[in-house]
Amino acid sequence: MRAVHDKIEGPFAIKEDIDLYGMVAGDATLHRGIRFILHDTIAGNLTIETGARAIVHGTVAGRIYNEGGRVEIFGIADAVVNGSRDAITIDPAAHVRGRP
Repeated sequence: MRAVHDKIEGPFAIKEDIDLYGMVAGDATLHRGIRFILHDTIAGNLTIETGARAIVHGTVAGRIYNEGGRVEIFGIADAVVNGSRDAITIDPAAHVRGRP
């Protein structure tokens, strides 16, 4: 897994395993079969494709669209939308706006 410490202009297609300590200024899409760990911020939406895995310790300022991957949220997201019965979203310690 490659560590990234940069600001990335979105839309950003995540096509390799990344451990992000920087920021995505816009939307990001995590492609099938890829692993991604977010420590900082995505300023837009994050889409998770089937078979992808994301661990969110930071902030997704927009929505997380889980289309059949696995998402573990320990940080903050505006909202989470599971778009498939195969979508697995785990958020025991997360703060998802709009939820009590």
